[in-house]
Amino acid sequence: MRSLGLRLLAVGVVASICHLSFYFSFFSCGESSNSNSNSGAVKDPNGIIDTAIIITSSWIPSHPSTRMVEMVVNSIDLMITSLHPSTPIFITIDQFRLDGDIEQIQNRSNSLDQHVLNLYNIYLNNPRVHILPFMAHSHVGGSVAKAIDIIERHFPLTRYLYYLQHDYYFVKEVDHTALIHAMETHDSINYVFFRYENSKKRIKPCGEETSIEYLDNVNSKDNRTVATPISTKRLLLPTATYTDNNHLVRFKWYKDTIASMISLTRFPENPLQKRAMDECVAGRSMGLYAYNEGHVIKHLDGRKTSFG
Repeated sequence: MRSLGLRLLAVGVVASICHLSFYFSFFSCGESSNSNSNSGAVKDPNGIIDTAIIITSSWIPSHPSTRMVEMVVNSIDLMITSLHPSTPIFITIDQFRLDGDIEQIQNRSNSLDQHVLNLYNIYLNNPRVHILPFMAHSHVGGSVAKAIDIIERHFPLTRYLYYLQHDYYFVKEVDHTALIHAMETHDSINYVFFRYENSKKRIKPCGEETSIEYLDNVNSKDNRTVATPISTKRLLLPTATYTDNNHLVRFKWYKDTIASMISLTRFPENPLQKRAMDECVAGRSMGLYAYNEGHVIKHLDGRKTSFG
């Protein structure tokens, strides 16, 4: 796992260089200051960008270190295969609640402020990555809603969205194109979540819904010098489980679902898990599926992990 961590940190340098040439030409083709700009509608030689990524973050004890977020960002390039190389990434930084003693608030404020500056220093020259620091406490729900509004305005062709947490990074390859093809083939799929080490028990079945099978191509993990793509059968399991762990969703469905929470200053999984259970009991489905592969993501636990 140490070697993977080093690869995740190293890949960020290469990714930044690779994305620069496309983005400078992409945004010089008439990006307007108008809030209704259709910059996201531009078509590049590799096709239309129809997917975006949101990474939510908030103050954690390891700040001002950016290593945790960097590992998440770099795992996107390393592990989500066939994703458009210029898929936009939005990193939200939530303000913490201003409670506790004055010294604690000041220390947190200073470390968060430096963390934001560090992120800008790392990603300012990579127009693919957008840093969104919020001045008011928005929680996960509010942060996602704000990012969705920005994506909708500036990348209007977005149809799919990855939601990632700042302390969950990918450790196994996921074939993006194959997964999107499965969603386009099966209208019932609105949401696919990825599992970490101990999350298998969280997959709750949903009524009489049946699993969906599809083929993907990921690199073999044998001892060959050159990785070889192999065709692999995958299953998407229908479930009554809704979790805020890393997931892929239909953009419009997600926008409407988050907005329907009314109160956004909370974890979406709290009200949406109850809604998912109620729908399944009533013989309906929210279109939730689990990616049937264990340990696809790893949890760093932002509350406890430090980088000394």
